[in-house]
Amino acid sequence: MSAPKLVVGQSGGPTQVINASLAGVIEAAAGCGVFPEVWGLRHGIEGALNGEMVHLDHLGAGDLDRLARTPSAALGSCRHKLGPGDYARVVDFFRQHDVRWFCYAGGNDSMDTCHQLARTAAEAGHEVHVYGVPKTIDNDLVETDHCPGYGSAARYWATATLEATLDLAAMRTYDRVLVLECMGRNAGWLAAATALYKRDACDGPHVLLTPERPFEAEPFLARVDDTLRTVGHCVVATSETIRGAGGEYVAQARSGSDRFGHPVVTAVGETLAQLVSERLGVKARAVKPGTLQRTSAAHTSPVDREEAREAGRQATRHLARGESGGMVTLLRPAGEPYHCAFGVAPLEAIANRERRLPDDFLAPDSGGITPEFVAYASPLLGPAPDAFYQLA
Repeated sequence: MSAPKLVVGQSGGPTQVINASLAGVIEAAAGCGVFPEVWGLRHGIEGALNGEMVHLDHLGAGDLDRLARTPSAALGSCRHKLGPGDYARVVDFFRQHDVRWFCYAGGNDSMDTCHQLARTAAEAGHEVHVYGVPKTIDNDLVETDHCPGYGSAARYWATATLEATLDLAAMRTYDRVLVLECMGRNAGWLAAATALYKRDACDGPHVLLTPERPFEAEPFLARVDDTLRTVGHCVVATSETIRGAGGEYVAQARSGSDRFGHPVVTAVGETLAQLVSERLGVKARAVKPGTLQRTSAAHTSPVDREEAREAGRQATRHLARGESGGMVTLLRPAGEPYHCAFGVAPLEAIANRERRLPDDFLAPDSGGITPEFVAYASPLLGPAPDAFYQLA
């Protein structure tokens, strides 16, 4: 007879700090004396379907510290939507291996997986306590002030935008317009972060496009043209899923949908660059860093890393107390300086819901962000880089 197990898994797009949450789960489990064994699923919930997991009890303090500093998902991740029969298969796996506690780090789809698994296990008469750890660079989970992973990806974009603007300024006799394409699905949190280190009107982004505001070609072109006349170059930051007033995607290319039914939209940067070149007659190019924005260890926020690790510890402590059916939430108590507290929200309140960028975080003219957003996001990024110098 196998010993009762705590099993942990990672799901969705990896981040700079999801392994910090994994480290937090493991170290809290080792310290509480409740869990006889700790195992990790290989490639998220697919590991339960395929019978793949790895023992984690052998990891010491030094191993966990190195794990917490390692980007991507050390256990392997997945984007797998469980079908009705799959939930029963996972519960059978839990029963076969005596899995009594399950901790899953992921986004809103993963929280739905946790919720459905807990319900299926209860219906099947197998007692398993389930808890979620928030994770997404999109920062779009409800019931939490912010999400582990966002602060580091936001730091990447704030820094990269400032650097890219300096490059464009140097080459403005040749390159005139640069379009930066950000991840974020249906929310503009990452695109807005491109403006966090903006110092003055010369710094990019000069135009900010998010899914929360409908795209209109003529005002967009007018703002780009005005920026070219006054600044000499123009940086556009856009979310990948901006839409027109009729709800149609601006991007020219679509690649169907993922396993959760989310549209796969590509090439919005190229679409906007082509529009600028054709209508304004200037050279424009697009940059899409892709997975670099979520796995760049060089840009990891120390605040984000520690909060992610503590979120993992918190989930384990809830499980050790016999609790189930919740997700750890990050709270922001009033007052200065910034600090993070932790709470809990029920999985059913989070599953398959999205939190979009509030309107008062965006400037009214699509030109940037407001002081309210700066106050919200800046503490999550950690220390800002040293100031850059630019000749007039």
